[in-house]
Amino acid sequence: MLMLTAVPAGAGSQGSVTSVKFAAGVAVCDATPENPHWSSGASDRRVLFKTRVTCKGSYPSLTVRIKGSLQRGPLMGPTLVAASSDQTQVIKNGKTATFYTPQVGGKQVSTPGEYTGYIAGQITAPVPGNLDDGHSKTVKLK
Repeated sequence: MLMLTAVPAGAGSQGSVTSVKFAAGVAVCDATPENPHWSSGASDRRVLFKTRVTCKGSYPSLTVRIKGSLQRGPLMGPTLVAASSDQTQVIKNGKTATFYTPQVGGKQVSTPGEYTGYIAGQITAPVPGNLDDGHSKTVKLK
């Protein structure tokens, strides 16, 4: 049984966060993109967002693919893709993994502005599932 559901996870003046649920067989993953922010762990100032993914089901682990896009501009209107990511991780049943956009070693963003984090997620193994997408709130970083 395959299931796709987009669930609002929060609200704000610049749109609301869309939490993503995607499934394959008897496994379900919930992916939540966090709002873009200035990195506190990097020695230089850069913009990023994290996606937290939790999976549950009858499999001991699942392989999950998250594609991320950090876009500069308003939620509704023209935007520019400032950075992107395409990552796959194995997530144990009941555990949470973190995906970063942009990826380490990828194009980094250090320009102030309005940013939104967009994601597309899918279980790829042991049983492939449907693809679903969501986004963070749009935030203004100075």
